[in-house]
Amino acid sequence: MSLALDHKKRVLTQGLAASSNARETYTPGSALAGPANAQKHLVLMTSAMAEDCARLSDLNAMEARQRLKREELLPKYQAYVQRYRESGLNHPNPVLMQVLVWLFDTEQFEQALDLADFAMAQKQAMPERFKRDIPTFVADTMIDWADNEVKAGRSPEPYLSQLLPRVESEWQLYEKIPARYHKVLGLIAFDQERWTDAIQHFERANQLFPSVGVKTKLDDANKALRRQEAGT
Repeated sequence: MSLALDHKKRVLTQGLAASSNARETYTPGSALAGPANAQKHLVLMTSAMAEDCARLSDLNAMEARQRLKREELLPKYQAYVQRYRESGLNHPNPVLMQVLVWLFDTEQFEQALDLADFAMAQKQAMPERFKRDIPTFVADTMIDWADNEVKAGRSPEPYLSQLLPRVESEWQLYEKIPARYHKVLGLIAFDQERWTDAIQHFERANQLFPSVGVKTKLDDANKALRRQEAGT
């Protein structure tokens, strides 16, 4: 066996042993007794998570990946994340951030938004592949989901209205993102014939990002409001 292949085999063996040790050593009831012990657990959990991410990559069907995340992987890692949150420690935690991504992936938004607030308070970083910060990830993910919900005839509330103040003023985001929130909220109001609300949202969307694509709907809402006011 070549030196390179021998090295690769040793690394693989050590990685599998580490993830096995993580399953054996980690117990939900054990404490994160200080930074040194926390780092030890983080190494073990990171190794185990790398193995589980590889399992996900081997699945071609989206439904199968979502089922694995929801039914097995999230329960497996959420106990550790909760213990980390309760420990009072603050250090880069890729396990926490992967759990955050999976919660949004599986549309468990109450837990996802709560964990996102914690991660932002700790100034955690998104996994490198995302190339964006937590507020941008959350805002993008939720408006993409909301847009699809509206197109499918379902309501994305209360999440959209709850996030709007944060998206528009609390978080520093590219203007197109809050514009999309106002656009979708405008479309909801339009479909419900709440013309004044629709106009307000469309006007704000257009002000933030003129290319967001609301001008026709804005004109239609203004015409409908004039007809309503005229009693025709």
